[in-house]
This record gives sequence, structure tokens and C-alpha cells, in this order.
Amino acid sequence: MTDPDGFAEITAAIDSDNVFHGAIQAARTKLHNQQPGGVDVALIGHEAWRQLTPIQQAHALDGLFVAYILRLHDEERSRRLDQAAAEIKTYLEGDDEHLLQDALGTVRPIGEDTEVTVCASALANVLDELDILRHRLAMAKRDAN
Repeated sequence: MTDPDGFAEITAAIDSDNVFHGAIQAARTKLHNQQPGGVDVALIGHEAWRQLTPIQQAHALDGLFVAYILRLHDEERSRRLDQAAAEIKTYLEGDDEHLLQDALGTVRPIGEDTEVTVCASALANVLDELDILRHRLAMAKRDAN
């Protein structure tokens, strides 16, 4: 079953052992049965919130804050990656890969406790490049569906 309203993604940060999580699932099921075409996630949240006692609401508040802040972070990151993907640019500088290969070339085998000194900007560029490549792949998959 697809999640057209994105509710699973929003509530992923809420602890599943939390009473609020159970109320969310119950409200979601009830409202989706009443409106199979989709339900505004705010309605689900309000319905679930009304099911809680004031003490349960106080305990659920931390999870709501976490979910909201994580959602904002994801939206900001997605906007930044969308913009970078649209520009068709690379984060890599000409010698980034060489600098990292050179730093790793003398360190064999690499284990969990191996410490390597590398150029921080080269590593940051490579990690940013991986991030944008993952985003482009996700965009391509969405477009293919």
C-alpha cells in the first residue's frame, strides 16, 4: 500500500512504543476507512491527539518536536539538493580524488581503528558529491515511476 499523504515518513521519528504512536495508527486507520482517497495528515494528528489524556499529551510532545524538526531538516536538505541537481554541477575539485587516494594509499589494511589524515575539504567535497548522486538517483527512480 502506498502512502500518498507521506504520513509514515513524518511519523517515523516518533517512538513506536509511545502511546501517541498507537493513537496515530488508530486515527489513521479510522480516517482512511472513512476517506479512502486520502486524508490530510493534520486531521490524523488532531484525531490522535484528542484520544490522549493530558499526561499522555505531555509525554508525546517530545516526539512531535523531534518529528517536526527532522521533517524541516529533510525538506531543507531536499531543496538544497534539488537546486544542486538542477544546476548539473559537481562538488568535486580537480584533485580531490587524488588527495584521498594518496592519503589512503599508504594505509593498508584499513580497519575500524585505523586513523588517516586527509584533506578535510577534499573529503567534504566527496561526501557532498555522494549526497547529490544519491539524490539524483532517487529523483530518477521517482520519475521512472
